[in-house]
Amino acid sequence: MNRTVQLVTLSAILTVSACSTLPHSTARVQARRHWDQVRARVKFQLAEKEYENKLFEQAIRTASEAVVLDPTQADTYVLLAQANLELGKPATAQQALGAAKRAGLTNPDLIYTQGVILEQRGHIEAALAKYAEARELDDAKVDYLVAQAECLVELNRPEIAMKLLNAHKERFDDDGTIAVLAARIAELMGDAEGAVRRYRDALLTLGDSPMVARELGLLLAELGRYDEAVAVLEPLVAEASDVEVGGAVRRALATCYLARWNPTAAKRVLDEYGRTHPDDIRAQLLLAEAAIGTDDMLTALRAVEAARQREPHRPEVRLMRAVVQWKRRDFGGAAGSLFDLLSDNPEDVEAHCLLAEVLSARNQLEAARTHFERALRIDANCAWAAAGLNSLPKDTPPTPQLPTTKLTSATGP
Repeated sequence: MNRTVQLVTLSAILTVSACSTLPHSTARVQARRHWDQVRARVKFQLAEKEYENKLFEQAIRTASEAVVLDPTQADTYVLLAQANLELGKPATAQQALGAAKRAGLTNPDLIYTQGVILEQRGHIEAALAKYAEARELDDAKVDYLVAQAECLVELNRPEIAMKLLNAHKERFDDDGTIAVLAARIAELMGDAEGAVRRYRDALLTLGDSPMVARELGLLLAELGRYDEAVAVLEPLVAEASDVEVGGAVRRALATCYLARWNPTAAKRVLDEYGRTHPDDIRAQLLLAEAAIGTDDMLTALRAVEAARQREPHRPEVRLMRAVVQWKRRDFGGAAGSLFDLLSDNPEDVEAHCLLAEVLSARNQLEAARTHFERALRIDANCAWAAAGLNSLPKDTPPTPQLPTTKLTSATGP
């Protein structure tokens, strides 16, 4: 082989060798990058589970490791930001979004999360713009729509929020979130009937939602639609495993029962709850009323005393204590309690009526007439005062002379 042929052959060998070496090196780099991406994805999925289990610090560590392995996955930055927000660290959350931006990443979730940070910082208009931008890029996510509507409400534009929700409710008919939010906005706007309708729509959509049933039942009770409210609230109490079904539900249901003249059912709903929640003053007053209706004066007294120990000067507590004293035929104590109450609240119609009943029971008929008439001057439509006044004899005998005493709850009249 001559010199020329040898050079040509050697050149060919080197060329082939070089061509085969470069692709092999590139393949190794690509393989490593692919493996890092796989590992990053696994770590991201682990971070997601940690986040769902409220292990936010662990989720941050795992997601940070995923970012190191693969800095091109936008959802990892979103998770990092959200976990930091859960820990009350909006500045750190903002750093995660900044890192995503420097990596050249953008997607609707990143924009939405930026809106969340802005909203937490009180920049509501800016947050609203971000939510709208995210929804323009992906209008299939209900979270973006809900956030946009909530911002509009916060900016005192509930009518616009309602129009937005109504325009898109058909697209999200499988998600009760839209109906519930629309119901709350309707309540805010004073449209109680519209709120009831939307809560019912949400129940039809969700099938069985204690949260929605609770909101609907409370609203119906507030509207005085007691039969409907009982039908909604009763199952919530019946299915509860313990007394922790919630004070609001129990108070509303007891109120409905009392309005339907069923004190036995009202007492059943509140009895055990009242024992374990002595600080719930409204529940104690309702329990006392129900117990009086069932002639269970010991329970009534216990409930009133629990309330009086915590809020002794609350007018409703003082009035209920007087009712219990009256029912126990402690007319002197009841009159003293009511005189004390009226000295602080002279326009309390119920206190005047009850004092009139107490005075009538003590045969102080002229004094009773005076307080019934005073109640009618304060409230001309007071049925109790009108009926009480009519029940007194037309020719009132002279009031018997009683020992002069100080009219206080300490001594009685």
